[in-house]
Amino acid sequence: MTDTTSTIPAIRREVTVDVGRSRAFEIFTADMTSWWPPAHHIGSAPIAEIVVEPFAGGRWYTRHEDGTETSTGAVTAWEPPERLAVTWQIGADWRFHDDLVTTVEVRFVELGPESTRVELEHRDLEAFGEAAEAMRGTFESDGAWTATLQAYAAVAGAAS
Repeated sequence: MTDTTSTIPAIRREVTVDVGRSRAFEIFTADMTSWWPPAHHIGSAPIAEIVVEPFAGGRWYTRHEDGTETSTGAVTAWEPPERLAVTWQIGADWRFHDDLVTTVEVRFVELGPESTRVELEHRDLEAFGEAAEAMRGTFESDGAWTATLQAYAAVAGAAS
């Protein structure tokens, strides 16, 4: 997760959870609905399910209670239990854009049999163009990736 070509610094966050690496990966990917902050979605209806299809090339999307779906991005790396990378294709207008691609990479580092450090990096932020610095500020804020990982850690902690 080295950011060597970006002109806008990547957002990096990490959290340690008291579950093994495989379980940490599973909660993050297969159980995202249980921990993703409900206010962090782009649909017009509440979240019914957040889906990360478990393969490179899979979709990352939300199914809403009214049956509609909204895309977030695509899976670009699926390497359980070590690593996941997905595209984030939500623009500054909080809508999905086919032609906007930033990357969210998550690594699961085993610290012990029941302890995993989860490292998240959101990079390629220059893809936001003129809104890049503002979006970086949004993602850097406590209510964005920090709060999202805290919500994940709370669910993972309850699973231990």
